[in-house]
Amino acid sequence: MNCCGYKHPYKRGMENHGAMYNSKVMIALLMTASLALSPIVVADDTQDIPTNAVNTGNHDSLVAALSHAGLVDTLSGEGPFTVFAPTDEAFAAAGIDLSTFDTDAENATLTDILLYHVYSGAVNAADVTDGLTVQMVNGDDATFSVTNGTVMVGGATVTTADVMASNGVIHVIDTVLMPPVPYTGVGICYNSVTHMIAAGSTMEECNSYMYVENYSMGGQSITGCYNTASHALTEVSQTICESYTWTAPVDIPTSAMATGIHTSLVAALSAANLVSALQADGPFTVFAPTDAAFAAAGIDLSAFVTDEEIATLADILTYHVVSGQVMSTDLSDGMTATALNGDDLTFTISDGTVMVDGAMVTLADVPSSNGVIHVVDAVLMPPADLVDIPSTAISTGIHTSLVAALTAANLVSALQADGPFTVFAPTDAAFTAAGIDLDSFVTDEEIATLADILTYHVVAGQVLSTDLTDGMTATALNGDTLDFTVSTDAVTVSGATVTLADVLTTNGVIHVIDTVLMPPADVVALPDGCDYLVSVDDTGYAFDHTVLNVAVGETVCWVWTDSAMAHNVAEIAEEGDTMRMIGGLYSGAAATTVDYRLTFDEDQTFNYVCEPHASMDMAGKVIVGSGVEAVPEPVPVEDSDATPGFASSLAIVSILGAVLIAQRRNNERSD
Repeated sequence: MNCCGYKHPYKRGMENHGAMYNSKVMIALLMTASLALSPIVVADDTQDIPTNAVNTGNHDSLVAALSHAGLVDTLSGEGPFTVFAPTDEAFAAAGIDLSTFDTDAENATLTDILLYHVYSGAVNAADVTDGLTVQMVNGDDATFSVTNGTVMVGGATVTTADVMASNGVIHVIDTVLMPPVPYTGVGICYNSVTHMIAAGSTMEECNSYMYVENYSMGGQSITGCYNTASHALTEVSQTICESYTWTAPVDIPTSAMATGIHTSLVAALSAANLVSALQADGPFTVFAPTDAAFAAAGIDLSAFVTDEEIATLADILTYHVVSGQVMSTDLSDGMTATALNGDDLTFTISDGTVMVDGAMVTLADVPSSNGVIHVVDAVLMPPADLVDIPSTAISTGIHTSLVAALTAANLVSALQADGPFTVFAPTDAAFTAAGIDLDSFVTDEEIATLADILTYHVVAGQVLSTDLTDGMTATALNGDTLDFTVSTDAVTVSGATVTLADVLTTNGVIHVIDTVLMPPADVVALPDGCDYLVSVDDTGYAFDHTVLNVAVGETVCWVWTDSAMAHNVAEIAEEGDTMRMIGGLYSGAAATTVDYRLTFDEDQTFNYVCEPHASMDMAGKVIVGSGVEAVPEPVPVEDSDATPGFASSLAIVSILGAVLIAQRRNNERSD
């Protein structure tokens, strides 16, 4: 076949033997020992190779096989050829029965066997080179070995060398050479000229390279290396194009070196003394960054000199390696795997794209003899080693105020303990917005207040964002309750928004929030007999409850003890007054300790002030029931010719009666 410029290796060898002879590799055979042990072979250098084979008397089977395969005329041609000629005994030992080669396929097999014994070009014994490999006419390689004076080709021993013929030379061997069986298992596409692999090629693609010259395709003429399976065309020489072989995989470093895009990775492995480790049995899974990925990462191998620096490089590289063979089909979205450096790798799969910690897998499942390689487009950087909560907060750069507050409240060592703890960490901006001045926390009581605020941000145990649910509550270390809301837009904790979740530490987790959480005011226990309690607030110039709504029959108590200033409760006629109402309810003169109680038995609004501080609006009111006092219906008075002045006298009596009733009500409330 000679279509499109393509030539079968056998025909190319036969037709271009002159060119191959000029570039042949001289086969080294050690003659002295071989000739000493060999039988005498009668040769006539004026006769061709088949004729000489007949005349030896020990190659009848070889000649018969050449005749059966139609190769006598070929090997009688001009040549020159070098033939490694198995003896009749060798054919008998191989069990070759020519009667079984009948079909075209069977005869093609016989031809392949016989041409595996022929090299194009005349090669005499001269220099010995152990390990020499040459390509035989059938296209397969044969390798020579020299051990203690014994020369072997493949598994056959050369028993007689340099039997000269008119068109070449014969070397007698004691075994029939069998062509290597093409490898069909999991493998790589290796180029024996460039010593590179075509990463990602299938076996079909590897066996489908052909060199074409002026080949017409799609209306244009092409010349180059064409792959009939992938239909890819590359501009390489014919020699390179025809040198691809599907072969068994090699170890991971060797495979990486042969891809042509992992020079930096191999150099890094060498610098970190990891090559031999990745040549071990394994298996390993390596996520291999390309040279472009190393360049983008700005990794300069010359900067890794000291033991510590080399250890850092090794940590980066082993973050790309997982113990065991993980194929792309084994991956799932959200899956994690522990790398050799101890850190976890996380995988995401979306629309057919596989990512590993932010790097995209661009070529998957490149086999090796001790694992598998997945090519990635970025260098993976191991996460920073975890430290405790205070140390992590310091390193964020946005929690200086929080750390200072923890120090002022003597809580740093507590949050460096084993825990685990969950900390909702306000930013520096949040502390500024809250107006918290750490200089104002000086006394033991003030520091206790600061500690109460800070421990309101801490929950015992590790609570990740995935553990939170809408409406969930948790008890903070200060004993108060935190309330959580979870929506599609945000997560809030007691009104503060979580801006960054799940910052892991060695002893828990940090969630960054945008507001300082203030603990709810402590609930004061009500004295016996009191339904409501009113006291003086921290300023000393206001009541802590200025408006109360109570039911008829409930009791309000005004209670304070040893306040800094004296206060009292004085009824006023209406809201806004600053003077006590004559005859109104009254706790007495202002005092630093007061316990004044009123039980309200009807709807009304009770307005009151603290007399010493009335001008400063220290006032309050109690709304009882509806807040409106019932007014009795007036009694109509009949107009008569009564004694003049009787109506006026009656009005005076009514006023006196009202005063007496008010005094009695006041006495009843006081009781």
